[in-house]
Amino acid sequence: MTVCFRRVLSWLTEGFASHWHPATETCLTHSTDAGRHWTDPTTFLAGHQCPNLRRLSSGVWLHHTHRFELVTDAIEKQIVDRTGGSLSKGWWPGIQRGTSVHLSKDQGAHWSEPVYLDHVPGIPARHALLHAPVAVRGNVLQLADGRILLSAYSGGETNTSFLFSSDDEGQSFGFSGIIAEDHNETFLHQTPSGRIVAFMRRWSDAQMLSKCHSDDGGLSWSEPVPVCPGYPACAIDLPSGKVLLVYGYRFDDGYGTRARCLDTECDQVEEGELLLRADGGVADLGYPDAAKLPDGRIGVVYYHNRAHQAETPAHCPRYIELCILEEA
Repeated sequence: MTVCFRRVLSWLTEGFASHWHPATETCLTHSTDAGRHWTDPTTFLAGHQCPNLRRLSSGVWLHHTHRFELVTDAIEKQIVDRTGGSLSKGWWPGIQRGTSVHLSKDQGAHWSEPVYLDHVPGIPARHALLHAPVAVRGNVLQLADGRILLSAYSGGETNTSFLFSSDDEGQSFGFSGIIAEDHNETFLHQTPSGRIVAFMRRWSDAQMLSKCHSDDGGLSWSEPVPVCPGYPACAIDLPSGKVLLVYGYRFDDGYGTRARCLDTECDQVEEGELLLRADGGVADLGYPDAAKLPDGRIGVVYYHNRAHQAETPAHCPRYIELCILEEA
């Protein structure tokens, strides 16, 4: 089992979160005993955010991520004056460099040069050194025919979820179209019928997870509909054929990570909710991902904080944790 995550010094006690910090490290850690013990993390990228790692059917590892490039205030102002938009409101100076894809043929020991997601209609690079300013948080989905799909989204005052595809094992990606406007952080899941379901975080309603679907390989998409409170999400098939939907729960009646079951085609959402964690101190948590273990159980990795570990909730340390689920 391999987990990919980002690591950065914590400035929480100084009143600053480390999201978008330019000194972020992207790390790998491995377990050979179903998550009981883990290797020391190894760093393979620096300065990137939101790591997303998948193993393709060929055995090649595909990692996609996005990056804010460290720039001075003067450079950022020049770019904004020339291309529009507004100055960043974060604590760490930077401007969106774009989303890149990296491949490894030796289980993460060496990585290819980055391939960027470009040629997004209406969203050009903001500088000759940069790429289309789109971000990612989600998965890559490899279809039965080998085609690889991934989603990235535009930021700013409005968010739009886009689809990109590759026909050459991730060596290049082309723009395929819009999945949904007013949404971001998309997870793609394919059902037995071939339908592609997109679970998305809605931008204008920070409470509900949405979903839409495509029955033509991603060429067109249904209108988004609400699923349940919580975001963002991941989905994975269970041995019974049901789909397990896992999502961050960022509400003060139980900050944590939760899950529900859906039917095989993701049409019906069960009312019963499984609380994986509900002891968080603040809403900065969740972001789950899941994988099927060799024995059929499901390993769920998530980002968490614990309310009892700091007098000031915002100062709670952050963790990457794993729980293992077994279908009854």
